[in-house]
Amino acid sequence: MTTTISFIIVLGVLITVHELGHFLVAKGIGLRVERFSIGFPPKMFGFTWRETEYCVSWIPLGGYVKISGENPEEPPENPDDPKVFTSRPVHQRAAVILAGPLMNLILAFLIMPLVFFLGTAVPTYLEKAPVAGWIQPESPADKAGLSPGDRILSVNGSEVRTWQEVLEKASVDGSLWMEVAGAGGVRSVSLEQDPEGESGIGILPSMDPVIGFVVKGGEAERAGIEEGDRVVAIGGIPVSDWNQMARIIHNSPDKPLTFEIEREGAARTFTVTPKKDESLGHGLIGISPKTETVTRRYGVAESIRLGTARNFELLGLTFSFLWDLVTLNSSIKNLGGPIMIFQVSGQAARAGLAQFLAFMAFLSLQLGVLNLLPIPVLDGGHLVFLGIEGVTRKPVNVNVRETAQKVGFFFLILLILVISYNDIARLLPGK
Repeated sequence: MTTTISFIIVLGVLITVHELGHFLVAKGIGLRVERFSIGFPPKMFGFTWRETEYCVSWIPLGGYVKISGENPEEPPENPDDPKVFTSRPVHQRAAVILAGPLMNLILAFLIMPLVFFLGTAVPTYLEKAPVAGWIQPESPADKAGLSPGDRILSVNGSEVRTWQEVLEKASVDGSLWMEVAGAGGVRSVSLEQDPEGESGIGILPSMDPVIGFVVKGGEAERAGIEEGDRVVAIGGIPVSDWNQMARIIHNSPDKPLTFEIEREGAARTFTVTPKKDESLGHGLIGISPKTETVTRRYGVAESIRLGTARNFELLGLTFSFLWDLVTLNSSIKNLGGPIMIFQVSGQAARAGLAQFLAFMAFLSLQLGVLNLLPIPVLDGGHLVFLGIEGVTRKPVNVNVRETAQKVGFFFLILLILVISYNDIARLLPGK
């Protein structure tokens, strides 16, 4: 029930805000709005107030605002009527189209700061002393000679007392130097960071190899591994740190591994074969570590700063992912659809209000960006037509528009089918 309600709230809010953008700008410049619908037909219920019908429809995959004269297949009786969409100049029509995606982006930038103000869960190790628990092989830290047990005293001349301070000071590109205290006393080391590297500087806190989450239908679950299990050894190699275990799994795609597990004081053995993740290029079995967290809250100004920065980070990741799709550097299998949203919205709701709002802000950003893609039937496609009209000083031929709309609609349906298949495939054993 929680999942269903949270799914309805997420989609309802995002769709309503999007369509409200179109509606408010259209009304604001004096256009006649015939219908404001949340969802696609058939209609569930509604009412009419003044000249607009407001309704909720059964198919919850979007919504629409019907403006007089907007549909070329339904020409208005009086094309010169100032309340008709086509009677307005290009910039006003573009403002109406752009308002929907823009409202989704604005919503995200309003919600995300609230997430930090309410409090976000952060790992407790960030507040602990920065003692190296694991050094990633071939990382800058490994090449500089750091070892597990070394205590980081300063980064680039600034004293550090917690892992949080280390991460903040070491986030710069290029070289950095540290003072560390270890078995040989205090020494200075220089690290050359690889901007293309995946492990950062390669110094990680100690993390017990205790499983905190098992992916449903994943390799670990199908082998019998459960949450709370402690991994003692893999393939006869003793395991003392989660990162050590992860490295073994990542380097063993499609190779059976024998896991020695401690469960409630009893020893158990399981055989698991890591499945190669095509996008990451290494093996995975569908587990994540058990981590203790603490809720960290921020003041208003800091929440706005962090929320804004987080949104720009997510926007960057979104554009990067889209580019990888276009250049075939990422698989379409990574796309998720309504089923995934349904599942994750429930998980986010159970995790708390802040997590739920963070998920809603993330989806709102995606909706805003994706609607701006230059695909006919999407807002971005309409903006392309208006851009052409603005340059040529005449509307795009109706037949050309209709053909483009049909192609765009076919593409959109095909995309929905693909992501729906991805969602269903994730639920099947072995996928």
